[in-house]
Amino acid sequence: MKKMFFAIPLVIVLLSLTIAWVGAGMDLDDPKLCVEGKWLLVDAALPSGVRVTVPEEAVYGNQRQGRCKTPGPDVPLITAVKERGEHHRMVVFVDGKQATTPTVTVSYGQETQVKKNTKGMMVFTFTVR
Repeated sequence: MKKMFFAIPLVIVLLSLTIAWVGAGMDLDDPKLCVEGKWLLVDAALPSGVRVTVPEEAVYGNQRQGRCKTPGPDVPLITAVKERGEHHRMVVFVDGKQATTPTVTVSYGQETQVKKNTKGMMVFTFTVR
């Protein structure tokens, strides 16, 4: 009985640490956004540190809303999105303070751009067709 008295609190502590660690991992996932049928993926940045401007009237969102034919990775969706009147131009802003590695990689369809993280604002520009 004494062993059980000490084992139960230990199990509870370990379980709570495991749940907290798994929950924290969700915010560390690299975010995505489907824009005009192609996936925009930001590698090595917290979702809260990413903002995107898309061309006015562009379709974007999850797989269905953005018209992507294949499902994207199981990571959070980018939610800070604004429509602008710039034709065929998408701009991705990544806050280097919220990046998780020394470089940040952003890809859209077949195009990939990599920038060194200077802890400032990084700007990536893509053509949307």
